[in-house]
Amino acid sequence: MPEKPTATIHTQLLEILSQLPLSSQKEVLYLAISLQKKKLTQHWDAISDAEAAALKTEFADEDLAFAESILTDYLSRLQQEDEV
Repeated sequence: MPEKPTATIHTQLLEILSQLPLSSQKEVLYLAISLQKKKLTQHWDAISDAEAAALKTEFADEDLAFAESILTDYLSRLQQEDEV
């Protein structure tokens, strides 16, 4: 049974990487991470304006709820610090 194309690519990459010095291996890693992030960004760019607006609203609501939960006792903590 012939190898899958992805298996061949993985094998070739591993062979090449194993022959490179560590510094070059790190460069390849950073390139791969960069490509992965670029792909994630492309997914974000591909969503509709309505989906983006809904996500922004959801994130804003979560941020506001978090900030409010943290700030509930902020003044009392400041007063306690002043007393110390």
